[in-house]
Amino acid sequence: MAKEIFQAFDFSFQECEEPIVIVDHRYHILYANELAQNLLQIEEDVNICSWFNKESLKTWNRMVENTKSHSYIAEKMTIDTLYYKIEDMKVSSYYSDVYDWILLCFHYSEAPSKIEKHYDIEAKYQRVFDQSGNGLLLTDAEGKILEINEMAEKLLNISSKGLIGQYSTILLTLFPKDRSKIQRFYKRLIEIGSGEVTIQVPTIDGIRYVQLKSNYDRFADIHLTAISDETEKIMLIKQIEHQQTLQMIGEMAASIAHEIKNPMTSLKGFTDLMKLNATDENKRYLSVIDSEIQRIESIVNEFLSLSKPGEYEMNVFPIGELVEQTIELMQPKALIQNIQIVYEKNIYQDDFILGNKNKMKQVFINLFKNAIEVMPTGGNITIQQYVDYYDRVTLTIKDDGTGMSEQQLQNIFLPFYTTKPEGTGLGLSFVIKTIEEHGGEIFATSKEGEGTTFEIVFPLVMKSQIDRVAEVDQAINIPNIQMERNFIYPV
Repeated sequence: MAKEIFQAFDFSFQECEEPIVIVDHRYHILYANELAQNLLQIEEDVNICSWFNKESLKTWNRMVENTKSHSYIAEKMTIDTLYYKIEDMKVSSYYSDVYDWILLCFHYSEAPSKIEKHYDIEAKYQRVFDQSGNGLLLTDAEGKILEINEMAEKLLNISSKGLIGQYSTILLTLFPKDRSKIQRFYKRLIEIGSGEVTIQVPTIDGIRYVQLKSNYDRFADIHLTAISDETEKIMLIKQIEHQQTLQMIGEMAASIAHEIKNPMTSLKGFTDLMKLNATDENKRYLSVIDSEIQRIESIVNEFLSLSKPGEYEMNVFPIGELVEQTIELMQPKALIQNIQIVYEKNIYQDDFILGNKNKMKQVFINLFKNAIEVMPTGGNITIQQYVDYYDRVTLTIKDDGTGMSEQQLQNIFLPFYTTKPEGTGLGLSFVIKTIEEHGGEIFATSKEGEGTTFEIVFPLVMKSQIDRVAEVDQAINIPNIQMERNFIYPV
């Protein structure tokens, strides 16, 4: 019955320019027009007495008693709603003895200018939420996404459009490669109310490592998830681990190489002696033994190259010429496998670097050899060279091979990691170690079925620096650093 009555005069109250509220004899709100709901944040079945301070509550009780005897009365009191605190607001009331209701009109338009808005505090919190340096995600107790700030969108590489209102388990579909980690994260949230997980977010520039750390607020009945970019930290940890691994491998390699070389010398000597008196059949067997001994020696030498510290003679030379020499060396093997090597180089720019030519040649041999081996049916190896910012030279080596998965790509520079049946996993470890010793960097990108690209960056030795070195050498009467002429390799 009450609901039908409210519907009957609802239209009139909605048109009213002041907040209108109806309370029962227990002072619980039975009805509020739209203005009251929006401006005063009124909810039904709330005791209106909770709005008043001690002094205003006395005024309210007096007004209620007077209203019941005089039907209509007006008073001023302080209203303290969820979002507003308004001092000396005029409130007029009308009592209906038929229904035992009190109709209240809050004269909001006559309210004094001294209004403390609790809403401003919420607005400040909203600005903090939106402008936080970390990503923030709010979900309710059921896991539905309530809000997501701009930084969270950026870190997760997603758009909030269409996500609000959905269950946060949508992350399982957005990042399927980390599905099991995210599932464990949600399990901990359910069990203990908090959890954290680090996931990999694909971006145009590569992989971003993002940490999600969530806690349950029992008072607000929501989950707050802080999202931070951990890429720099994780890459630093990986770099430290990489350096520690190389150091450990170096020490282990030196020890293993020493233990192997002594018996290998004896085996090689006795094999050579046996060849002198061996039959033709035995010579075939001995040649196989000799071949395997040479292979073991090659592996031992790779071990030793990792164990030796980077102390060797450094000279200034044009890197392009060294690339051309290496291409010339690898060309026969490439032709046999129907592989064409294309070298694109800017001939108008100097490309002098400081380094050891022998070490760097071995780096290029390893990279070219790997490229040839992943193209058993032929293809192209494209080498591009260019100078950028006038202080560094970049080489890219791209093949048309089978490519690699993201997991393989992350591990290729680790010692002993290999995808080849007969590989040692030391070739690319030597490559990265040598390039870093020369002050350079190496990056790898790959896609399965589309090939792999290695990008190598070296600091340039500028012509002015070379001239100054020559002047100093001449002044102290010592031979100049040997400089090499540049030429173009025909492809």
